[in-house]
Amino acid sequence: MKQRVLIALACLACAGRLAVPAVAAAPENPTLTAKTLAGDEFDLTALRGHVVLVHFWATWCPPCIKEMPALETFYEHYRARGVEVIAMSEDRTRDIDQVHHMMHHMNMSYPVAMAHEASRNSFGEQSALPVTFVVDAKGVLRAEMRPDTQPVTVESLVKTVEPLLAAP
Repeated sequence: MKQRVLIALACLACAGRLAVPAVAAAPENPTLTAKTLAGDEFDLTALRGHVVLVHFWATWCPPCIKEMPALETFYEHYRARGVEVIAMSEDRTRDIDQVHHMMHHMNMSYPVAMAHEASRNSFGEQSALPVTFVVDAKGVLRAEMRPDTQPVTVESLVKTVEPLLAAP
């Protein structure tokens, strides 16, 4: 009897895996272009030679807002070392005033742009916010940080980025 239960559970586990669609993996060398809310052009490919953090967020997302102070503190200390950050807002275009308000409220000094279909697809299919992608100086995606797996804190950002800055 015990063996039958174990076999049934194993079959259910396998069937469950087959029923869940695979999430598209992020490409190894993502590309991203966007116009920031300040009117500047952002081109990830043009930033080769820099470590870049691409942060997808929204004003209506409490975990996103929770990460903002750490991202800002990190950026203040690391931009002098060539680290770039861009925040891609998932808010609707008509809610751009809320995005501007949040930028000022959170004292965001890094560029912010409105996410669009191409920017979302640049890093594979995204199922939840926030998510921060870390791209090394060669343009290779090195980390994907999410609250449930690797939350964005000053410490986690330093631990992730320092080895990339030290790499030849």
